[in-house]
Amino acid sequence: MGSANLLKYRWFSIGDISSSATIVFDNLTNMGIIAFLLTVVFGMPAGIVVKHIIPGLSVGVVFSNLVFMYFAFRLAKKLGRDNVTAFPSGLDAPTCIGMTLAVVGPSFLMFKSQGMDPESAALHSWYISCACCFFIGFVKFVFSFFAHKIKNALPTVALLGGLAGVAIGLIAFFPLLAMLQLPLVSFLVLAIIVMVYFAGYQLPYNLPAILVAIIIGTVVYYLFQIGLTGQSHIPSFSKIEFAFPAPDLTFFASLSVAAKYFSIAFPFALLVVFGTVSVAESAAVLGEEYSAKDLLMVDGIATMLMGAFGGTAQTTPYAGFPAYKKMDSRAGYLLINVIVVGIGAWFGFVNYLIELVPDAILAPVLFFVGVEIAMQVFLISEKKYLPAAILGLFPSIARMVEIKLSSNPDLVSMEKLNTLLYTVNNGKLSDIAAIVTFGNGFIVTGTLWAALVYYLIERKIIAAVVTCGILAVASLFGIIHSINLDGSMYWFGSLAAERQIIPLEIAGGYALFAVVAVVIYLLNRGKPANLL
Repeated sequence: MGSANLLKYRWFSIGDISSSATIVFDNLTNMGIIAFLLTVVFGMPAGIVVKHIIPGLSVGVVFSNLVFMYFAFRLAKKLGRDNVTAFPSGLDAPTCIGMTLAVVGPSFLMFKSQGMDPESAALHSWYISCACCFFIGFVKFVFSFFAHKIKNALPTVALLGGLAGVAIGLIAFFPLLAMLQLPLVSFLVLAIIVMVYFAGYQLPYNLPAILVAIIIGTVVYYLFQIGLTGQSHIPSFSKIEFAFPAPDLTFFASLSVAAKYFSIAFPFALLVVFGTVSVAESAAVLGEEYSAKDLLMVDGIATMLMGAFGGTAQTTPYAGFPAYKKMDSRAGYLLINVIVVGIGAWFGFVNYLIELVPDAILAPVLFFVGVEIAMQVFLISEKKYLPAAILGLFPSIARMVEIKLSSNPDLVSMEKLNTLLYTVNNGKLSDIAAIVTFGNGFIVTGTLWAALVYYLIERKIIAAVVTCGILAVASLFGIIHSINLDGSMYWFGSLAAERQIIPLEIAGGYALFAVVAVVIYLLNRGKPANLL
């Protein structure tokens, strides 16, 4: 009977083709961002990026995708269904950007300033970054044994509320900006997606909408380039270069130096821990219950493998499950991701594909994924819990603003940004300080804010007070609300005297919130709730 059920699982559907375009683009984009930041912004030699870092990143993606495919087969057998959607997995965008800007690049510049030549400096910074990557994977592996406790302790509206903030503030908004930079072709792609997935229309022969949109959009883009400049600007094949991944445990010798960066790496691990519990819940509400423990354990192993093979970021279970489910994806799209991203990185096709399909074409796809994710919390929440869901959105929005400010010196110079970051006048933080501190640790903050409001609505005052306590303590260590631009942790007592006021004010605010909540709760004990 078990074998029969397994054979009935139709692991590939036409929806896998559309889904593969999304997940492949996401992974290729993250690889492209790392390559651009290291080679162009920091000036790191391209050889170590192309021959070591990119292939190392692909190892984690391949491992997690293959195991998640197995999980889909196992769940299909358990449920006796043929349309189970495999859980998406790939490179974590915040870590790809954050670790590159806060660890890989700065350590490279530090070694150069100490007199090393660029090749030696790149090698040493690579070892440090691999150690940090391995550390992140180990943290996730350990936390996987407590994933069920995190899930049981936090309500669904909190888990999905924090995730909705990520969907709106990061997954959807940044692609929206890319769309508006070239609306002539982006809106064409968006129109196809909206008509099929939001308005319920069908394409002829039931063709996969996203794949059709990408193909048509790419053709129109290059035709537009020809009409505008007389040339298509299609990238050449000269960027293709073979680079097979190989394990290199030399980074273990750099652990003592890398340890100073673990405080930066740890919050990235926590973001994925909380995020994994959240995305597992988003699948459960759609009838496909994957174990958060299994997802997180495999993800931890994948990230440790990534570090051992030369990667400098981490994998994560993706938040796009609702969108992939809506596209009727099965497990096939993960296999395509393995072939294109994994094997493609080893044979050098990754860099070519990154350049071939413009951001403006694939941005509407990510925009659609973000909207689908954000919708979940509002679809499953009762009306009385909507304030909790909405409050969970804001930390990610602050993070979005912070990223735009810190990555665009034309808006605010880094010198000005760092000056404003630590400015406090008569106990009042500057706008920049408020944005940065609120955005750091955004997934954790958004989840706990939503949980806090939920507990208050449900009259669970002890849980609410404990949540306030967690928020207060976490802010003192910089786990959330870090005053550092890179989001790194600290003990507030180790900060300069003039900067200690910021975490103390934030922690004190949470403490006062708890006091006020308890007082009002006691004054209303025995009275019915007055919810409109």
